[in-house]
Amino acid sequence: MTKAQFRTLEREERFRNPPKDKSAFPLLYEAVKPHVGSFNALTEGPNGGLLNMAVKDIGTKTIFDSTNIKTANKLQIRVDSVQIAKPAVPPSDKLSANRNTYPSECRERLTSYRGKLLLKVSWSVNGEPETSEIRDAGLLPIMVQSNRCHLEGMSPDQLVKHREESDELGGYFIVNGIEKLIRMLIVQRRNHPMAIIRPSFANRGASYSAFGVQIRSVRPDQTSQTNVLHYLNDGNVTFRFSWRKNEYLVPVVMILKALIETSDREIFDGIIGSDIEDSFLTDRIELMLRTFKKYKLNSQQETLAYLGDKFRIVFGAAMDKSDIEVGKEVLKKIVLVHLPDNADKFRMLLFMIRKLYTLVAGDCCPDNPDATQHQEILLGGFLYGMIIKEKIEETLQNIQAQIESDINRSVAVRFNDRKYMARVFSRVNENIGQKLQYFLSTD
Repeated sequence: MTKAQFRTLEREERFRNPPKDKSAFPLLYEAVKPHVGSFNALTEGPNGGLLNMAVKDIGTKTIFDSTNIKTANKLQIRVDSVQIAKPAVPPSDKLSANRNTYPSECRERLTSYRGKLLLKVSWSVNGEPETSEIRDAGLLPIMVQSNRCHLEGMSPDQLVKHREESDELGGYFIVNGIEKLIRMLIVQRRNHPMAIIRPSFANRGASYSAFGVQIRSVRPDQTSQTNVLHYLNDGNVTFRFSWRKNEYLVPVVMILKALIETSDREIFDGIIGSDIEDSFLTDRIELMLRTFKKYKLNSQQETLAYLGDKFRIVFGAAMDKSDIEVGKEVLKKIVLVHLPDNADKFRMLLFMIRKLYTLVAGDCCPDNPDATQHQEILLGGFLYGMIIKEKIEETLQNIQAQIESDINRSVAVRFNDRKYMARVFSRVNENIGQKLQYFLSTD
């Protein structure tokens, strides 16, 4: 008997009598494990999973029922936690004996393999004890073989009994009976400043050059914020970031002075180090510090207040927040978000400025964004979690917009009335699951 014939007989035997303990192909499971693991991380791990970390990062939305803060009622609303249920038959179906929904049934019926997405929404009025409510955010497509799938942990023999292949690997979704996979994406390596020469940088303005240092900073919930330092032809440096699809440019010295209480001498020494003889470097740092003098911001509090005043509308800050508090929120949500301590952010920015000047001087080579060492893989489950976080924040913003619309139309707004809050929720599209299904079906 040849090897090919033996393998054919072996496959036939495995098909007739699938193993009752584990798969005969463990390496195949290891290949798919990162996909499934990235989805499992949404609800498993420290702090209740990535989704619960995401809603904490979103924070609380504050709404007033009047422009007069002293007499207005204050509503604070947030999402406390997120839960994803396993796929099941809806309660309205009284004929089904087995309440679980399995992938094979969804393929045959051309339906989606989905589980309920539940949000625990909490709100309080004027600082009184909170009111909580579990809101149904629609049916969310579930990854096959994940911790929210009924097939998880099944042996090949059990999989066959549930009309699956004996070596069902999972790692994909079923949408309208079609198997959908979220492709892995190549993204910039996290938390690493890259020196880049890119001609498009010069299109930012008249004095902008092609030189820049870019860093993709990643939060604990795996969402990211990109910060870029731009070199201007006159020697200055600006800090660029994007927020809700809009770009903003801020003098980098303003960010430095807002992070900690510091002086020009400390900034100068932090960048220059021991290279005091380098006139190219010293001249530009001196020019950068002198140019900032026109803002007349001398302390950390003054700089934070200035930032908060300029970005209050952009960040939708509450009326009762001071400019300094808004400025702190800007730094927390925008500047090097992977570092929790402002002193660490300050030192990292000094390093990035030094690297930028070194690049301009020609003392270091630009980094190659196409090199493998400057790239990493963004797994499908993490991208899925990013979209869910974005849609949850959109839901809170829509609730805020609905209440503000009622106020503008002189509708009676009663935060303490459960009926009024129920009416607000009913007017907002909370069906996040449908939006995720649309994403998968059009991907």
